[in-house]
Amino acid sequence: MKDLLTRYAKLALGKPFSPGMLNILVTSVCDMRCTHCFFTEELDDAPRKKLQMTTREIEKISETLGGNLGVLVLAGGEPFTRKDLPEIARAFYKNNRLESLYITSNGQIQQRIFPDINRILQECPRLNVTMALGIDGLQEQHDRIRQKPGSWEIVIDTARQLQAMKKEYPRLDVQTCTCFMNSNQDTIFEWYDFLKCELKPDKVNFNYIRPPAADARELQIDGQRYARLAAMIDEDSRRGAIKNHYAGETGFFKAALDVYMHGLIARTQETQQAQLTCYAGTSGGVIYDEGTVSSCEILGPVGNLRDYDWDFRKLWFSPAMQTRREKVADGCFCTHESNCYYPSLPYNPKHLVKIMLLDREMKKAWNAAERQRLS
Repeated sequence: MKDLLTRYAKLALGKPFSPGMLNILVTSVCDMRCTHCFFTEELDDAPRKKLQMTTREIEKISETLGGNLGVLVLAGGEPFTRKDLPEIARAFYKNNRLESLYITSNGQIQQRIFPDINRILQECPRLNVTMALGIDGLQEQHDRIRQKPGSWEIVIDTARQLQAMKKEYPRLDVQTCTCFMNSNQDTIFEWYDFLKCELKPDKVNFNYIRPPAADARELQIDGQRYARLAAMIDEDSRRGAIKNHYAGETGFFKAALDVYMHGLIARTQETQQAQLTCYAGTSGGVIYDEGTVSSCEILGPVGNLRDYDWDFRKLWFSPAMQTRREKVADGCFCTHESNCYYPSLPYNPKHLVKIMLLDREMKKAWNAAERQRLS
């Protein structure tokens, strides 16, 4: 909270500050070719793979970040194709007092997932770790979307084994991330029922597909169906009918932000108008696997850390990044959860008040439901 207030003060004075949320696409290597993937061209770029950031280069980013970090998202590609995720996590935990780590994964490389998660939890004893498993619906839809028969059974098994690990490590959360798209929208409510009644992850997330997609047909979706799903999850979260929150002191707040933003995304898509002030490039940023930095994954690159000797602050406070902030502030909007809504909503006061009220409501409902289950 102290860091948030400090950043609020700088925002009021028009002064840039180090990001509170950082997305690092740590690799362009992936063992899948999903129909909805926005990163397909990069996955097939052999020269790019040779430029993948080293462990030491990522450590330099951490050392020059310039402030504490609330949330770090490690994505890709498939992050577990790398062998150094524990070292990356430890660097940000040590240098930036990292509070929450999210690792997105297709859940297939079990021989690396389980030991790496175990190491991170042991070596970073106060870190909240979320394994965000990409599962795009029921078995038939998932395997077709992921173009890998049998992958659904593996990722479901990964989820269950991680749930067993949680008994030893309460700071570990198992989250499912489903991309809402053409191929799964007709069975999306059945899939939600499976999550709610069978798999029971700590947190469910449904991401609104965004262009580009490997198969453009996936972009043809029913916005009203998405809005119905968002409303359903909102109601279940308020009633304690589904867990849907993270571990840690701010676990309910972060979950309330997730739940709240999906309603905003639905309205953004319906009205084609901004529902908040975006602070991408201020409170949040993106680093790609070869060192490119941007405010978000929607807009183009601002610069490459190779040209700044891996000094993040030099690039982040550069004239080029300031120009990008001005562009974002000039009415930019999208439906991108982790680059726009998640880092920006805490800095939109009217939305923040509603999120805090939802946080309180979700916490009260879940605690009451837990007491009833135990009685």
